[in-house]
Amino acid sequence: MECDGWGPANDALKFAYWLHRRGVPRENIRLCLSALEENHQLIGECGLTVELATEQNISDIVTNFLSPKLGDLLYIFWAGHGLITSERERRLLCADANKQNWQNLDLNSLLVLLGSDKFQIRNHICIIDACANYVLESKGRPTNLGGKAFLSGQPHKDSQQFVLLATREGEKAEVNSDNKTGYFSKAVREAFAKANGTFPPDMREVTEAVKQRFNSLDKKQLPTYFYSRSWDGDIEKSHFNPFNIPHNIQQSQAREFVGRDEQIEQLRQLLQANDIVAITDMTEKGGVGKTELAIQYSWQFLEDYPGGCCWLNPQGINIRKQLLDFAILYIPNFTIPYELSRANRLNYCWRNWQRNQVLLVFDDVKDWMQIQAYLPPRGSQFKVLITTRQNTGLIYPSLKLGALSPDGALKLLTTLLGKDWVERELEFAKKLCDFVGCIPIGIYQIAAQYREQTKGSC
Repeated sequence: MECDGWGPANDALKFAYWLHRRGVPRENIRLCLSALEENHQLIGECGLTVELATEQNISDIVTNFLSPKLGDLLYIFWAGHGLITSERERRLLCADANKQNWQNLDLNSLLVLLGSDKFQIRNHICIIDACANYVLESKGRPTNLGGKAFLSGQPHKDSQQFVLLATREGEKAEVNSDNKTGYFSKAVREAFAKANGTFPPDMREVTEAVKQRFNSLDKKQLPTYFYSRSWDGDIEKSHFNPFNIPHNIQQSQAREFVGRDEQIEQLRQLLQANDIVAITDMTEKGGVGKTELAIQYSWQFLEDYPGGCCWLNPQGINIRKQLLDFAILYIPNFTIPYELSRANRLNYCWRNWQRNQVLLVFDDVKDWMQIQAYLPPRGSQFKVLITTRQNTGLIYPSLKLGALSPDGALKLLTTLLGKDWVERELEFAKKLCDFVGCIPIGIYQIAAQYREQTKGSC
């Protein structure tokens, strides 16, 4: 599917040709292009049935043509305009969008539909070469975009999705105007070519190849993917790092990160103003999402720390060893003189780290004395982020994390139990959130218990 410009049209056509060469019948390929004049010659030469990439046409293809089809695997390729709404939803702009009517597709609702019992094809690979710029009302873009949101059914137990996105939130998908192709689309095609004819190609290998390609490009664009399997939720998220910034950030365990946008921004401001900041637990009971907030912050602002992001576990092996191992592994030409004492090895590490801003994350600190000897010098290039349940004895600026707002808790429960169920059982859903005090871990636990008790009937 494609919605604007000669370059995206070229990319869509090349992807369609690739599918056909791999044995996909022409009648199984639905190709939508914009009606721009420069596309007319391409449309005439392609030999495939071409439709306009309007919101109505694409919606009809998804809901009326594809939904009842039986098959093993569905590919969706999109090259064109995209954006992020004020609610942080990815939208794909259609060919009939204009400044008065921003015709668009809600990507998340499309993915939910694909994984529901209203869709018969269980496995999906979605490749999205589109910008993810934030909506700015000052530039003439409405805050409430409307657009096509797909209605879904009950989730399939055995659905698998692999979604490869050209950008993180807020980023622009760069286009090579000279070659009339998106840098991301070209990198994906090159990765397909390296698959040596294997069909379907291993998408993790494809994504790794795309990562390596972007390592060589000077583009502030970070391809990212997520892979989900089954409603019970094995979900894997990865943010690839074309800037080659060293890090050992933990992978997110959240199905969807909701209700903490304000806290992410507060944390960013605190770390800009202070060398050491703590995320504390207002409840002192755990489960409010301190570690997840640190993970999300570290990923979202990784490029602000070109000297690296070092994740440390005070409950694991010796912290000094964790720091030195990270430096030896990730800092070019870093070696520790053998004759140095153990105490001076850490000082040597601070003095010989890359001369760029660094983020150190001490996760789940149970005793302040655990980390005091391993804090870097004040006023250096190091920023320190601490997660802890403790509120007593705290001498650092802190972000006190508590329960989600009622709306945030309900949104998380909707993610876990489905929009249809929450809308049908709204009052009961609110009571469930209230019962666990709107604490994230409590919502996860009670949702899992409810699914088990109802054996999927919800």
